[in-house]
Amino acid sequence: MSNINTYDYKSDHSLSDKWKYRFAFYEKNGYPSFWGMSPAWKNAYKEMTFGQKIKVSFNFFAWFFSIIYLLILGLWKKALLVLVINVVVIVFAVIFNLGFLGYMVNALIACRANIWYYDLKVKGKQDWSL
Repeated sequence: MSNINTYDYKSDHSLSDKWKYRFAFYEKNGYPSFWGMSPAWKNAYKEMTFGQKIKVSFNFFAWFFSIIYLLILGLWKKALLVLVINVVVIVFAVIFNLGFLGYMVNALIACRANIWYYDLKVKGKQDWSL
């Protein structure tokens, strides 16, 4: 699926204004990699209000409905990867009595879901990376 040159999210009526806002922010400032943020991202992020920061960097649906939400968005590779990670984390948490680890996986998904959807819709990229 390669729609990098043909897809225009600004004229897509199926996207909500919230998604368009996120996509415009990512297009202008880039988006954080798994390991860190670019200087342009940091500077733009500092100037935002609290609500705008949450809108751009966190997805509550992904927090509560992780795998199902990823499947609804069409991110099936990410959903399978998250399922495997959840199984491993659950086994690890049960063995070592570390129940909070499940929340950490959901936090990762909530922070990355917007970026993954941007990659899918705008860049036409869906891979197995986090």
